[in-house]
Amino acid sequence: MKIEDIKIVKEQPPFLLKIVSAGMRPQFDTIFPWSPNIFNPSGLDIPPDIFIHEVVHIRQQGNNPEAWWQRYITDKDFRFDQELEANQEQYKFVCKVLKDRNQRVRALLKIANNLSGEVYGNLITTNKAMELIKI
Repeated sequence: MKIEDIKIVKEQPPFLLKIVSAGMRPQFDTIFPWSPNIFNPSGLDIPPDIFIHEVVHIRQQGNNPEAWWQRYITDKDFRFDQELEANQEQYKFVCKVLKDRNQRVRALLKIANNLSGEVYGNLITTNKAMELIKI
């Protein structure tokens, strides 16, 4: 899949209720990949590092986003593994763009807070997330 093939759709994803029922708490600006689309219900601009994160998920989904989402929603270990990979790639992108060490640390903390938060069901502590994302 080429990045040019990804389409941004300004709608709620059809599987949103399943996500909430599984204990995840999407925020107002949460976006959702469904290969080859990204659902962006808020319509807000997607920052480049977040776009990279979603591109990882689209690659993970391959040609079967429905099966990926079913497993993502029901299997917390799978969800964590998928999110960790996407967050690691997001942080690598941030490090290419930000050369200031303090900015990188702030960005890492923000990414780790997201990974460890309610959006994904509080799967890990922020400190552990920071440690794993930097690898």
